Amino acid sequence: MENKDQKIYWHANTSSGGTLSLGVDLEGKFTRNEKGRIIADAIKACYESMEELGYIPFNARVMSSRDIAERFGKSRQYWEKLLNEQKILYKETSAGRVTTDLWVQGYLNSKPEVDKYVKDVRKVLETIKEYGKSWGIVLCPVCEEKQFNFAVNGEVNVNGVCRNPVCRFHIHTTPA
Repeated sequence: MENKDQKIYWHANTSSGGTLSLGVDLEGKFTRNEKGRIIADAIKACYESMEELGYIPFNARVMSSRDIAERFGKSRQYWEKLLNEQKILYKETSAGRVTTDLWVQGYLNSKPEVDKYVKDVRKVLETIKEYGKSWGIVLCPVCEEKQFNFAVNGEVNVNGVCRNPVCRFHIHTTPA
């Protein structure tokens, strides 16, 4: 239980890419158990907020096309075709293309929604290309409001999120 001499300050920042920065400052005397509970409560609140906003959860599994074929069936070539068409988003690494099981499950369970998302991503990438700057605000393809904040990292990756609280459409390190 808090007393007048105890003060708790915590702040959290999450990037559009899902990185969490959490700071907890405690003033006054706290037992070790109290400190642990306070930190745990702060992490739980951040996790729930990030989950609500659609960030990738900690248990998402990174997979290659071979991993996808082994887990979900069909051939490796079938999954590579979907990756090539960007129907399942991926990240290019030195070892090849990797994706998460969430994208694969999303594609299998709601193909029309994934196809619409891919179309919206392509549309906003084209808008960003036409805008001609490496960061800024453009029209969101989903809610059609000029609230889509983006940044182009290098020449191949784009991060962005619609700041409309109802929309929250986002892209992260998508090949441009």
